[in-house]
Amino acid sequence: MLYRVPMDLFPRRGTKRWRRIAIVSGALLVPLVGRDARAQSASVQPSSPDFAVYVPKQYDRARRWPILFVMDPRGRATVALDLFKAAAEQLGYIVMSSRRSLSDSNDPDVNVRAFNRMLDAAQTDYSVDLHRLYIAGFSGTARAAVSFAVELRGRVAGVVAVGAAPTGGELAFARDSAFAYFAAAGETDFNHDEVVAATERMRGAKVPYRLEFFPGPHSWPPADVCGSALEWFTLRAMRGGLIPADSSWIASHLDAELATADAREKAGRWGDAARLYEGIARDYAPSPRSEIAQKAAAAIERRPEYGTWLRRTSELMDRDLRQSRELPDILKWFRSERKVPSADALADRLKIDELRRQSTQGDSLSAPAATRIIARTLAVLSFYEPRSLLDAGDYARARTVLAVAARIAPLRGESCALLAEVNRRDPSASSTPQTPSCS
Repeated sequence: MLYRVPMDLFPRRGTKRWRRIAIVSGALLVPLVGRDARAQSASVQPSSPDFAVYVPKQYDRARRWPILFVMDPRGRATVALDLFKAAAEQLGYIVMSSRRSLSDSNDPDVNVRAFNRMLDAAQTDYSVDLHRLYIAGFSGTARAAVSFAVELRGRVAGVVAVGAAPTGGELAFARDSAFAYFAAAGETDFNHDEVVAATERMRGAKVPYRLEFFPGPHSWPPADVCGSALEWFTLRAMRGGLIPADSSWIASHLDAELATADAREKAGRWGDAARLYEGIARDYAPSPRSEIAQKAAAAIERRPEYGTWLRRTSELMDRDLRQSRELPDILKWFRSERKVPSADALADRLKIDELRRQSTQGDSLSAPAATRIIARTLAVLSFYEPRSLLDAGDYARARTVLAVAARIAPLRGESCALLAEVNRRDPSASSTPQTPSCS
């Protein structure tokens, strides 16, 4: 059993136990009649300690509504909810965003509980379509979202996976036209290549998918990308028979997508253009215009420029993979040396200066690739590794790791908290030359 649900999520009424959708192996997927909920104007609903809710203006309890559950890796409910709010209003989605979701937790069930609290409230307080549940996650919660979708297969109609990817699960949705996988990553996200690889697995399993990149690092995408996810979910719901097809809406959406693909092609964004044309061909078949998209994708792939882009991209992905494998070995060396290596020695092994030069002086492909490697290294050095060393009581190494991280970017937030804890536990060395400072 992967997930266990606390029994208080199955409340009793009288002598019978209510059974509702919940994350638990062999979940019982029985719709329930909840207590009355008054339709309210479009707004974030009254605050809950567990989640924030957005309900569209046209909400009417007489019909069933799709719902998007959002899980931010730090429980920033309103920050994440706001990204989907405009599209949810336009397309008619309820959005429920958790205050309890968390990535990098020592509690393996923290997101199970967070999701079940939303799922329980959704079924009780709102009139939801139990075949059109959607989940959005970022970083570690993106992986959780896919796991939950697998467990609730047939009820979860789509997942938005941002900045991370599952290590499996695609075969559970193989050839499932009613499921949709929307992936997104920043162009300098350290998990960029992981996200790409996951969509290739989805393609191989014939799972409907879309992949979008956006300028920026490891983060939620801007609101327009989040809106595109809900638009595409609506299209896939029509194509998959979950809701009636609206031919006028489909035609208008097809026009807009073809125009976007054409603009990307004209801008020389060969990979982005070909990928969108291929998505259009899959999603709108057998429309005659889907054949136009397929031919446009094929034409791009025959271009010498596309071949060059593909080779360079593959080479840079191979380099990224090598670095991801070398990083643990370098840290193993750092931990095993009897004398704590200096910050200079660790930075040299990690090729920090070389990567920084490439990130500023490289071309349109190599510069973002180097930035992604630096970002991954920074994430490890500024959080994961010092946290582990702190737990092990190795304060000198924790301080040195943070010193190297500070060479990449100023220490902030959780990194500063880790540094403060290191200095608190080992105050005698808090003023040594290798001690970093916080901005």
